[in-house]
Amino acid sequence: TVGIMGQGNLGLASAAALRAMGFSTRGWSRTEKTVEGMESFAGPEGMGDFLGGTDILVDLLPATKATENLIDAGILRQLPKGAAFINAGRGKHLVEEDLVAALDDGHLSGAVLDVFQTEPLPTESPLWDHPKVTVTPHIASTPTKRDKAFYVADAIRSFEAGDSLPNVFDPAQGY
Repeated sequence: TVGIMGQGNLGLASAAALRAMGFSTRGWSRTEKTVEGMESFAGPEGMGDFLGGTDILVDLLPATKATENLIDAGILRQLPKGAAFINAGRGKHLVEEDLVAALDDGHLSGAVLDVFQTEPLPTESPLWDHPKVTVTPHIASTPTKRDKAFYVADAIRSFEAGDSLPNVFDPAQGY
């Protein structure tokens, strides 16, 4: 079961792709969402149940004050023993020392990290050589030029038609 923190565009697209490959998915977000084919949890009150049934935790949350250092020892220890962690969201979400501790004591089985507290990842970081960590070069989401062009063209068509625009920034939410 893959648990995705963040049910925005990236989270929903990832969940759909994972379900197509046969994975069970669950999602967690700040506010309640209803997503077909995915068990959803929301807010602090839903976090424990969400984590407790997650074998692979994927972070795709937006960068806000509320998400900074959110994934710490308290969150990681609520995952079942042997769970894994993937961070393709924002590096500022993860307390890296807490992840290393959870890997070293065997609570977590592994991690794939695409983003870091400090980028580029400093050469002295223990994450580079950790046997249970795979480091990738911040490329989890790399749309092609063609994808980007279609996205912009669709946004222009929506604007000209008077329709709502995708991904409008809300200063109150921070994303």
